[in-house]
Amino acid sequence: MKILFLLLISLISIQASEELALKKIKKFGKNLQKELKGGLRLSPLKAIEICQMKAPEIEKQVSSEGIKIGRVSLKKRNPQNAPKAWMRSYIKEFHEKKISKNYIITDLNNGKKGLLKPIRTMPLCLKCHGENIDKSLYRAILNKYPKDRAIGYKVGEIRGFFWAEY
Repeated sequence: MKILFLLLISLISIQASEELALKKIKKFGKNLQKELKGGLRLSPLKAIEICQMKAPEIEKQVSSEGIKIGRVSLKKRNPQNAPKAWMRSYIKEFHEKKISKNYIITDLNNGKKGLLKPIRTMPLCLKCHGENIDKSLYRAILNKYPKDRAIGYKVGEIRGFFWAEY
């Protein structure tokens, strides 16, 4: 009976952690989108600056003890957003349409969990990540991110992933 009780408590804790990770990812996406919309109202150049400076700040604000949040992409703009080893096969499977869930969870080696949730390209994203980026804007992007590969997207495509480790 005691083992059953401990197992039940453990399952509830895992579910609560998963829900908290998803809430934090949603908050990160919402806060970043709000900042970018505000920047775009001023100018696309301001949005680039906001993305470069504010995104890491928002990641830190939303992350907490026990849950770390971030973004990742195969076609990354920021070199710090390269996939970690545990993410690569799942990202590949998402892109090959072998996974149709809204997110996946995997066990990590250290007893923690990893969660990946796709970032779909929205119309707002196309100004800096689309197929027809203004040339002067793209020069400004390359000035900040010389190895940028995060372009050529269409609305609805998976542009990257939010991730959580908990």
